[in-house]
Amino acid sequence: MGRPLISLCMIVKNEEKNLPRCLESVQGQVDEIIVVDTGSSDRTVEVASQYGARVLTHPWNGDFSAARNVSLDHASGGWVLWLDADEELLQAPDGSTLKQMADSGTAEAYLVPVQNMRLDGSFTAHYAVRFFRKLEGIRFEGKAHESVGDWLLRQNARIERSPVAIRHWGYAVTDAELQRKLDRNLELLKAQLERDPNNSYVHYYIGMTLVGKEDFEGSFHHLQRAYELGPETPNMECLVANMLAYHQLHRCNYGEAEKWARRSLAITPQQHTAKMFLGIALYNQKRFAEALPLLQSAYQFQRLPLERRRSDISLEHSYGEKELLWAVARSAYETRSYPLAHQFLQRLARSGGSDAAALTLQGLTALALESFRSAVAHFDHAKVLGASWQQIGAPWTYGLLQLGRLDDALAVLSEAGASFFLNENAEQTFALLVERCFESSRIGPLVRALERIAQNAHVPPHVLDALAVCHIKSGNYEKAAAALDALLEKDPGNLEVRRRLAAVWVRLGRETMAARLLRSYRRDGTASAAP
Repeated sequence: MGRPLISLCMIVKNEEKNLPRCLESVQGQVDEIIVVDTGSSDRTVEVASQYGARVLTHPWNGDFSAARNVSLDHASGGWVLWLDADEELLQAPDGSTLKQMADSGTAEAYLVPVQNMRLDGSFTAHYAVRFFRKLEGIRFEGKAHESVGDWLLRQNARIERSPVAIRHWGYAVTDAELQRKLDRNLELLKAQLERDPNNSYVHYYIGMTLVGKEDFEGSFHHLQRAYELGPETPNMECLVANMLAYHQLHRCNYGEAEKWARRSLAITPQQHTAKMFLGIALYNQKRFAEALPLLQSAYQFQRLPLERRRSDISLEHSYGEKELLWAVARSAYETRSYPLAHQFLQRLARSGGSDAAALTLQGLTALALESFRSAVAHFDHAKVLGASWQQIGAPWTYGLLQLGRLDDALAVLSEAGASFFLNENAEQTFALLVERCFESSRIGPLVRALERIAQNAHVPPHVLDALAVCHIKSGNYEKAAAALDALLEKDPGNLEVRRRLAAVWVRLGRETMAARLLRSYRRDGTASAAP
């Protein structure tokens, strides 16, 4: 028995610019080309004929499946490949051909990876039945998003994965052009919904179209309805659940997003989208240890060449590379996986995603890895880009102290002011700074920095305490008393401060005031007014 004849089936309208690329890509792969023209006014028919296509005409009636079925009716091949003019067939990395796939004897159809290109060169991917045996009665279904996939599933056809892929250029267009396409599809889908209001598939595709139009409430409504109606296949159930997870992420309902993602994974574990959405949901719940492997896997999946991606669902969603790199880096840092955090922060920097937050995290990671010069440089850059003193004041100071740059550390403290003490590690770093100043006899510069901060209405107690110690060490007891008095106002019940202030009064020869201060502390441990 000879090789099966392969027919390429297409429907076109005003595609003279795209057709050559498409038809060049199938040379040597198909035996005949059937082109159904739905009303072109340019050279489309002439171009198709130049490539040996058999061109038929069919008036456009708002139904993509109707036009596709005309091409199918006129195809003489035992196998059918269908493409749009803005697509091209890619060569398989392993050298596989359509004829080899048709000859395999094990499949009746192939799920083909479709690479949807964007203007910036990135792409998303989905999987669709594009190469199939011309079985008796096979038909395209759906006014828009037409497919033979559902027909094949109802026949329990054997569907395998294709090693050959398709590249789709239809989304590599301006926003205005994309919106026109979405509007056209939405009109067709709504017309179909009027005739069949309980069609789960139509509700799903309307929901997907409305996402592209940024009508998130409308999209959510149709996707909910699609799930309520009960998707007919596990694949569609996963696609709907994944999009409901996406909407819950968009609404910041991370617990609900987690629920939908886990529901999808329970149906089809071998997929990327639900794992990615689950990772994002867990990340936003600060469950970093659970999120990290999922987010890292999502990043690795998106970097794979199309032919190496493995999935058991027909549509995999992607996530912004910079956002994903950041989430992996942050999760790695929070779980103390510092080398991994450093690796992903470096990738983020190379992708142009080094904003103030990323530079701050780079600095913190460098500190954890004891790379103090790098840490200081990152904090310096982060401040230029607008990082707050609360975020970087204390860690920057710590890095400078580790490098022995005491004067620079004092300068950071002075500039940061009271915001320095809002950082969770501020107290420990401040204690180290004061200790280094005392060791180096740098009390004067320390006092100047502390006095500047003390002018703040909400001066931190640590500043007043250190200021008092500095003045005592310098023998300036009047200023020491003033600092301790201000500290006591903040914490009247602090017996230790009361005793230190009393000792300073004694140093100043004011024993009566010292005694009165101590007597004003009641036996029950609370302060009372001096008699």
